Amino acid sequence: MAKKREELLREIEEVNRESNVQGMFLLQAFAERSGMNLTDLQCITILSSAGPITAGRLAEMMGLTTGAITGVVNRLERAGYARREKDPDDARRVLIQPVMAELERMGAGIFSSQGKMIETLFADYDERTLNIFLQIMRKSNAMTREETARIRAASRGEDGGEFSAPLDAVERGRLVFANGAARITLRTDSGIDDLYRARFEGPAPKVTVEDGIVTLRYSGRFNWLIDRRSRSGDVALSDAVPWEIDVRGGTYRLEAHLGGLDLRSFGLSGGESDCTVTLPTPSGVVPVRLSGGASRITMRLPAEVGAGLTMNGGASKLTFDDQHFDVVGGKFRLQSSGYSGAANRYEFDITGGASEITIQHVS
Repeated sequence: MAKKREELLREIEEVNRESNVQGMFLLQAFAERSGMNLTDLQCITILSSAGPITAGRLAEMMGLTTGAITGVVNRLERAGYARREKDPDDARRVLIQPVMAELERMGAGIFSSQGKMIETLFADYDERTLNIFLQIMRKSNAMTREETARIRAASRGEDGGEFSAPLDAVERGRLVFANGAARITLRTDSGIDDLYRARFEGPAPKVTVEDGIVTLRYSGRFNWLIDRRSRSGDVALSDAVPWEIDVRGGTYRLEAHLGGLDLRSFGLSGGESDCTVTLPTPSGVVPVRLSGGASRITMRLPAEVGAGLTMNGGASKLTFDDQHFDVVGGKFRLQSSGYSGAANRYEFDITGGASEITIQHVS
């Protein structure tokens, strides 16, 4: 007799709990074999996937103090797995740069068994099944990070808040989510006389404003993944000045309604999922960049606007107006029918792999 849905869900929960425990045991075994502690190995894993990042960002991701992360980086540097370098774009900042040759050598000796396990586990499944499993894993990871953040925020007793800044003599605005955004509604508001206004329910970010640059930064490890049921944010931007929008460190459930805004650039980086962005009519060539892994992203733009798409890293389920692709590999280029000769257009640049991407002209 076939098992009922409720029974299957209970068994999945039990198996998932066991998988989490076994994963912790496996990571601990890797750490012991490599002669390092678990915290150092976790940092190595982050550096391998995230690339060069600041010590502050690494501390946030690990949930450590800046003093503690300094000790970790010192150990990794002595072991040859990382080195400190000046940021080429900002000489005041220092980046933690992974030494990929050493990490690959270390990974070949430690993680090779895990790769063989994956190959054996999925040997009898076709590409379609593998893609379904991959999407489940990505969604599970996002929900796990979100639940972790919810529990930590509740432990700290953090609450929401409202923020704004006067427009004054600002001639240009830039909105920066420095370490991620989740369940955020971003919109244009022609009825405000401030540069911006924001309201948050639940954990609120630290907000700074300097020379028209509005920076929002959540505290603690993965705090940007807030409670999907009861916590959210609403950010309204004045249409009196042009804007650049930059969301870094991961994005989850972002809705942007930017009609009427003078948008100069738009960027999502560090992994993004479940995002819908309605773009305004552009003035000039406006870059839109998605990087670090994107899933279930919808970009809507006015019907008369030209658009070009450049993709590096491959994609599955890409829709560009009436063109549909199940699998796209390597470098890929598309253009809309209104692209040729258009002075005002969007240039989409997608790197780092993507899944379920839709770029659609709407009336």
